[in-house]
Amino acid sequence: MPPRKRPPPPANAPEAPPETKPKISPPARPSAAAAAAPPRPPPEVLPDSVLAALSQHEKGIYKLVFAGGDKGMTQTEIRIKTGMPTSTLTKHLRGLTSKGVLKVVNSVHKRAEKIYMDARIDPSPEITGGTWYRNGQLDSDAVASARRRCLEQIDRLGVATAETIFTGISRDCPSLAYSIEQVRDILRTMALDRELEEVRSTGVGEFSDLRAGRVCYRRGGPVQGGVMERIPCGVCPRIDECSPDGVISPNTCVYYKKWLQMDF
Repeated sequence: MPPRKRPPPPANAPEAPPETKPKISPPARPSAAAAAAPPRPPPEVLPDSVLAALSQHEKGIYKLVFAGGDKGMTQTEIRIKTGMPTSTLTKHLRGLTSKGVLKVVNSVHKRAEKIYMDARIDPSPEITGGTWYRNGQLDSDAVASARRRCLEQIDRLGVATAETIFTGISRDCPSLAYSIEQVRDILRTMALDRELEEVRSTGVGEFSDLRAGRVCYRRGGPVQGGVMERIPCGVCPRIDECSPDGVISPNTCVYYKKWLQMDF
C-alpha cells in the first residue's frame, strides 16, 4: 500500500490585527485668552418685578441715578433734576439705600458730599482716586514700593521702555500683579520728579536694543530747586489729570494743603 501523502499545509491566512483601543485625544488646553473670564457687561435697569416694590418717586430717583453710571450722582444733582425738597429726597434716598437698590460712595475729591449710584455698579477711578488710592487715601507705601521696583529694572537695564520694565517686574515679582498702566503712571510721576528722564531712543549707543523713536526711561540727574521739588505732586500718579478747575485740583488736595502748612 503506497504511503499516504501528507496533506499540503493550509495557505497562510492574514494575521488578524491586534485588538487596539481607539486613541482619544486629550482635551485641548484652552488658551490664556479663552481661559480668561469675559468682561462683565454693565448691568441693566432693575427688572419690573423689583421696581414694582418701589414708590413712584423712588422709581424716578433710581432711574435718574442709574443713568449716572459709574460716576453716580450727588444728592445736590438729584435734587436739582427732580425738584424735590431736601427732606423728602433724603427720605427716599435712605429708603433706596436700605433696600439695597442704591449705595453711597465717598469721592476722594468731594468728601463732604455723598455720591449715590446703582448698588451693582463699581465706581469709576475718577471717584475712587484710581489704583493707587485705598479707602479714599493715597497709598503712599504702595507708590513708594512701585517706584523702587521700576528703579531696580532701570538700574539693571540702563535704559528701558515702560513695557520692558513692566515685563521685568512681572517676572521678578509676580505676586505684585501691576498692570502696564500702573507702571506707566509711576514712570511719568518719576520723570516729573526728575528721578528719571523720559527720552526717545535714537537706536544707537545706549539705545541700540531699542527701536528709534520709542519713549524710554533712564536715571535722571539730581533734583534741582530745593524743597519745591519735594511737593506731594511729585509722587501723585494722578498729576496728569490735575488742574486748578478740574475734578482733581490743588484746591481739593489734602496732601498739598498739609505740605503748605509745613514749617520749612
